[in-house]
Amino acid sequence: MDNSYLKELQKIELEILLEVDRICKKHNIAYFLVSGTLLGAIRHKGFIPWDDDIDICMPIDDYKKFCKVSAKELDDAFFLQNFETDNTNKWAAKIRKNGTTVIEKGYENADIHQGAWIDIFPLIGINDDETWITRATKKSDWSKKLLRKRYGALGSFKTLSFDKKILKFLPFKFVRFIVKLLLSTIFKNHKSFKYCTYLWGNCKISPRFSSDIFEGYCEVEFEGYLFPAPAKWNEYLSIVYGDYMTLPPPEKRNGGCHTIAIVDLKNDYKKYVRTK
Repeated sequence: MDNSYLKELQKIELEILLEVDRICKKHNIAYFLVSGTLLGAIRHKGFIPWDDDIDICMPIDDYKKFCKVSAKELDDAFFLQNFETDNTNKWAAKIRKNGTTVIEKGYENADIHQGAWIDIFPLIGINDDETWITRATKKSDWSKKLLRKRYGALGSFKTLSFDKKILKFLPFKFVRFIVKLLLSTIFKNHKSFKYCTYLWGNCKISPRFSSDIFEGYCEVEFEGYLFPAPAKWNEYLSIVYGDYMTLPPPEKRNGGCHTIAIVDLKNDYKKYVRTK
């Protein structure tokens, strides 16, 4: 798809990040630039030129606090999206910009908020034990599957599988409760563990970081502003990317894992969502 919209999308994502930063500073909430956003800050002092999103993580207690205070603090131009505020099948939080449209492929009929967004991942402590990691991964995966199947259960009853037919009759509030219960058993403060990770949408307990990487923070420049990064950002980036200062070959310079179907940064997503 033509990515001529990329620069404008990045401007909107920066606007969202500044709003998150404002709230976090006001309420003493910790967060860190991570993934390609942190790499961009260190290597480019801003967005990786071909990157199409912003990723941050928050220690789980701060993550919960942010989700709570955002109900009152978030500017009306934005929307906090998670499985408790929207009928989304993704449990990690996003902040969406109202009045915009960025619809991923496969979500053209999804009756959820589909404005431009940034991702917020919870940072959690993990046990250095393969049995624990296997169980935690399964719980994370079950949570994702429950949300996805309940989400898919909104379709035609005749075409649904048996498990989705059962989920169709369960109130989404009940599904949310079960998901919260499952996640509560693995959402632990990283400061009490030797290792930590932040949970992506794929629910994998990987990569594994030493918790002291996130013990302190420093400020890094990103698009002319200063934002918090893990104090040991060099160690972090080396784990995730290896030789992170070397640019990838041109054929691998893409926006990541997002496949965008519809982009309209001047109009609200409701103009395009074709709900059933």
